[in-house]
Amino acid sequence: MDTLLQDVRFAFRTLVKSPGFAAAAVLTLALGIGANTAIFSLVHGVVMRPLPYPEADEMTTVWMSNPRQGIDRDVTSYPNFVDWREQSRSFDVMVGIARSVMNLTGDGEPEELPAALVSDGYFRLLGVEPVLGRGFLPEEATPGGEPVVVLSHDLWTSRFGRDPGVIGRSVRLNGSPYRIIGVMPPGAGWPTEAKLWVPLAMRGSLASLAERRGALWLSVFGRLADGVTLAGAQAEMDAIARRLEEAYPDANEGIGIVLEPMHETVVGDVRPALMVLLGAVGCVLLIACANVSGLLLARGRARRQEVAVRVALGAGRARLARQALTESVVLAAIGGGIALLVATWAVDLLVRLAPARVPRLDGVGIDGVALAFAAGTTVLAALLFGVAPALDVARRDPGALLKEGGRGRTGGAGDRVRPAFVAGQFALALVLLAGAGLMVRSLVRLQEVDPGFEPRGVLAVGINLPGRSYPDGAAVRGFYDRLLPAVAAMPGVESVDAISTLFLGRLPRMTSVTVRDVELPDAVRRLPVPYDAVTPGVFRTLRMELRQGRELAATDGPDAPNVAVVNEAFVRRYFPGGKAVGRQFALGGAPERDEDWITIVGIVEDARRGGLDREPRPQVFLPHAQFPTSRMTVLVRARGDVLAQVGAVRAAVRRIDPDQPISDVRTLERNLSGSVASRRFLMFLLLVFAAASTLLAAVGIYGIMAQMVVQRTREIGVRVALGARSADIVRMVVRRGMALAGAGLGLGVLAALALGRLLSGMLFGVQPSDPLTLLVVSGVLAAVGALACYLPTRRATRVDPQVALRAE
Repeated sequence: MDTLLQDVRFAFRTLVKSPGFAAAAVLTLALGIGANTAIFSLVHGVVMRPLPYPEADEMTTVWMSNPRQGIDRDVTSYPNFVDWREQSRSFDVMVGIARSVMNLTGDGEPEELPAALVSDGYFRLLGVEPVLGRGFLPEEATPGGEPVVVLSHDLWTSRFGRDPGVIGRSVRLNGSPYRIIGVMPPGAGWPTEAKLWVPLAMRGSLASLAERRGALWLSVFGRLADGVTLAGAQAEMDAIARRLEEAYPDANEGIGIVLEPMHETVVGDVRPALMVLLGAVGCVLLIACANVSGLLLARGRARRQEVAVRVALGAGRARLARQALTESVVLAAIGGGIALLVATWAVDLLVRLAPARVPRLDGVGIDGVALAFAAGTTVLAALLFGVAPALDVARRDPGALLKEGGRGRTGGAGDRVRPAFVAGQFALALVLLAGAGLMVRSLVRLQEVDPGFEPRGVLAVGINLPGRSYPDGAAVRGFYDRLLPAVAAMPGVESVDAISTLFLGRLPRMTSVTVRDVELPDAVRRLPVPYDAVTPGVFRTLRMELRQGRELAATDGPDAPNVAVVNEAFVRRYFPGGKAVGRQFALGGAPERDEDWITIVGIVEDARRGGLDREPRPQVFLPHAQFPTSRMTVLVRARGDVLAQVGAVRAAVRRIDPDQPISDVRTLERNLSGSVASRRFLMFLLLVFAAASTLLAAVGIYGIMAQMVVQRTREIGVRVALGARSADIVRMVVRRGMALAGAGLGLGVLAALALGRLLSGMLFGVQPSDPLTLLVVSGVLAAVGALACYLPTRRATRVDPQVALRAE
């Protein structure tokens, strides 16, 4: 122990004597370890951390699938859910959950809240109980059951001030009284964004869905019974799917059931991108370690006279190697301590920058697991950059050291290792630059895509009318007929319209389509088609071009024949000949009455509703007057700052209905930007890591070239004395450095091709092996390498030959 403490004190003394070297090494390590810790904290908090429920690995998502239509994960219908639950024996509990929104009125400002309609057994699925009150009783989930509600802990805190007397109180949701029976614990509940839960009782507007197997709207989750494996449950559900297909061929032909661990359902979409980031930041750490190792090797060469004296005094190889490794550990420990500060700051920044679609960000932070990772990374870094210098010292012949003394010779182990470090640095830097380049080109291509509508200058405001206050289509139409003219009269407003679902927002309602007098193949007839209710001028507000026919008009009212406008993708699928205006179709099966058919009166250009990276799909636009829906998004096109219109829109709504809230306020431009936020986030971080790696690689090759020039000062002096020109000297040294960079770039290209395949699912309009990207990043790195080689060489050519000849 005394010897170890002596080595540690010696390491501190030597570092204090070289503050420049110590600062460079510590800061390099702090950035590398800190960045790795921050990204690991993000990955752990989002991907690796278990769900906050007891025995969460037994929780399963039960998906409907339709392989014939290329659908591998989908929600299901209520009748299918009932049959799944009744026929399966592999689940301890199976629950249906529907996401919704509900207007909370009374006790303050009206507020629209995300809600979940849940079937019996929901709290048993989670394995948690309310911290106040109780959960739902089976009879409360029946059509005649009492309306009750369970609040989230956040809502209980913000709206009710944590009042324990809230249990038993009545609140108004969507205009109807609900009795509060419980409060969930903090962070518990599914879906995680829900603020309140009510029983899934198939009453009111849901009653019509109780028998419709073709209406897909319900998410299903289950908890496996004791002793049941996921594979065993999957086999049972496959058998159930076959039985339902035989019993209900019209709705269930080709329909399967897919089980997926709930944890995978939550994090599956973001896992690939986060793992790419973890790999990228690992490359940065490797480059940092190679740089520090190179610094230590160079420093060891400069201290050979000291080592020679210590050998003469009896120091052995093992003791010298141990001291060198101790110095590396001390450097790593100091760097690791600073890295925690870097990681804490970086985690806060990552959480702020992360797009909204990244789940579970509330659990991201520097916790015990992150501290353990930081400690492990620090130890690993110490070994990575400390072993080579220690071995370099241990392998040196003591006699040779004594003979060399202070003279500068080459040929040590470090002289063979450091070039390999530089080549490796350039290879890793090229991999990161290539990945960032692919993401940049992909994002540029994506932003060049025409969305099919003009988002600039449009404000979107969500409104959900409660069924109790607006029980029928006439009441719903009356509200919007009063609201839209009131908003249109506001200063600065150019036009106002409404649509049932916002472009690039949540998915619209979907159903199959039957075309009159056309026999469609089953594979086409069963394809779901999105449909929206819209007000007449919506295409002018969105600036969507009309291709054929006419737009919807105010005369397309409830007493007029049913009409619709469709997009070009709809025509391509159902009318390959191109003539669609005047043809008729129906949503779902063929109607019994002629007046229930819908006539196509116009065709508009395609809009990329699901995302800029997704091809337009068939779309139906129905007049809101004929197909009224209570939930609409009001679109306000205005001059100047459109967000300045929010207060006036809210006031207009309050004048019509004081209890009606607005929600989901945003601009279409922000909505469009948010659709590419995940790609932008990944691109930004890859660019940061690529820039850091390029800088470190440049420093690495600069350091080795500077050291090589110092070692060859006598040779350079002889060459100059014999008449060699400066250009010849520069060319000779730069050629050596560029050979190292070239070897690294060659390896990097091969690794970049492999990375491109990993990124292929995140790219748009760019091939994973895009030659232009590889050519550009290779050129950038080659230029950086040439500059790093040129600078120390130019300085050496200015040395007086007589001084150079006396250098050693």
